[in-house]
Amino acid sequence: MRRRTVLTAGAAVLAAPLLGLTPQAATAASRPSRRIALVPLDDRPVNVYCPTMTAAVAGVDLALPPRKALGRFFQPGDGAAVARWLGSVGADEYVISVSMLAYGGLIASRTGTPTLESARANIAAIQALRAARPGAQIVVHDTIQRLALTPGDPDLEQYVAPLVEWAKLYDRVENLGQEELRPRLEAVRATIPDAVVDDYLTARARNHEVNRQMVEWVADGTISHLVLSEDDTAPVGLARAERVELEKLVEQLGVDRRVEVFPGADEVDALLVARLIAAGTAPTYRVEYAGISGERWTADLEGIPFAENIRRHVKSVGGTVVDGRADLVLMVNTPSASENQRAVDLAAFVRRAAGLTAAGESVVVVDPVFVNRADHDLVAELEQRVDLAALLSYSGWNTGGNALGLALAHATARWAFLHRSTSGLGVPALTGPGRAHAEYLLYRFVKDDQWKNVIQKAAYTEATSRGWTPMNLTAEQKAFFDGWVQDRLAPVTRQYFTDHFAGHHLLLGRRGATTRTAKLADVTDIHIELPWDRLFEVTLEPQLTLA
Repeated sequence: MRRRTVLTAGAAVLAAPLLGLTPQAATAASRPSRRIALVPLDDRPVNVYCPTMTAAVAGVDLALPPRKALGRFFQPGDGAAVARWLGSVGADEYVISVSMLAYGGLIASRTGTPTLESARANIAAIQALRAARPGAQIVVHDTIQRLALTPGDPDLEQYVAPLVEWAKLYDRVENLGQEELRPRLEAVRATIPDAVVDDYLTARARNHEVNRQMVEWVADGTISHLVLSEDDTAPVGLARAERVELEKLVEQLGVDRRVEVFPGADEVDALLVARLIAAGTAPTYRVEYAGISGERWTADLEGIPFAENIRRHVKSVGGTVVDGRADLVLMVNTPSASENQRAVDLAAFVRRAAGLTAAGESVVVVDPVFVNRADHDLVAELEQRVDLAALLSYSGWNTGGNALGLALAHATARWAFLHRSTSGLGVPALTGPGRAHAEYLLYRFVKDDQWKNVIQKAAYTEATSRGWTPMNLTAEQKAFFDGWVQDRLAPVTRQYFTDHFAGHHLLLGRRGATTRTAKLADVTDIHIELPWDRLFEVTLEPQLTLA
């Protein structure tokens, strides 16, 4: 069975162009018996391709709204159209991003343009869905708005940093009583136009009201489970104050077992898909660190210790962190106590990962040290010492919470599938999910390290040398870089497969005493493009064959 995404507009249609499949190949795939409907945060690969692959590694079908309803970059999605789709799609379970449903996506949620009234009209689709499907799992996520504006808008670029500073100072002065900072608060505020601050606060107030509504809908049974993710947060700021109030509401309504609040955003689509896939398995996770303990380290753009963020992410996927023997081992790359200790720590960490994978343990590598890129030194060590195809997952993308959640989602879905593969699945039913797993692993290593650390940097240099803005390309500039990136990233992807995956045996599943494996053979196709008119992310969809 070949992995696929389904986009529906009334009748379901296969999304062959999205995943690089021909219509014939997609039609030939046998349809999985289980189907999850996803309203994604937006149309970027992290919110479409990543949850699609998270489902695919477990042999689960994922339905998405019509592509045109999801918007693109600064063009908001059509929340009303998404609401209509949600009422018509046939699915067994549902994962719903409120940011898309209410406002038209993550970027649209950061502006004051969508009204509270229109947001409420759109999210009423969740209540209608519950009325129509009283026994269905309806898991929802919403974002606590980040402190910064979206970069790329030339009219607002100059106010991004001042507004973040003002939002932090406002919290410290008005909420935490640090009056000595008031002169600085007033000075910074004077540099930002009233219209910018008003729009910012209008969006925050509206979003906070919808956040509260989601918690109340957990309490009355409309929502089965809720994640409120803090988008690019900090220890202080308006987002902190909003989070504290929401946590009090969760406690007051007694729904703390069905609500998680943690730093992150882009990973939550995949995370909740994995939660549904793993339902009933209750996976356990043991955490091991490369450097200092996650209890003593807070990742950049986050406001809680990373160990606590791990516990909250694990809870949201339906699992538990334990100290002893566990179903999965989370190997987490954290900073070393000193730079002199770094090489020693990484070598020991990777030797440990190699030993665990060789022993058949389910190993997950989480790489949150650097924002928006892999730790290249770690990846280089893994390439030398670890059979990458034997890992359950890896991620080093964007914020710490993003990297954690993407790796955790992939690993949990794959583990749940392997855990259940003893229940009579034949080789054909194991092959498609196994191939998807290898494709997703290859994607992660190439995108998070080779793209982010090498090719993207070169692309930024190329853009600025031409006088172009890397975060806001024209249509002509994007067309140029689609080809530029394709010419560089495709051969790197093929070579990476040759060097680290080709000829390696891939675990497909187990049946009784029999272990089913297949050999990774070749890269047959790679779909590459820039999803938005900027150089921040890339669409990379490799297709592999198994011998």
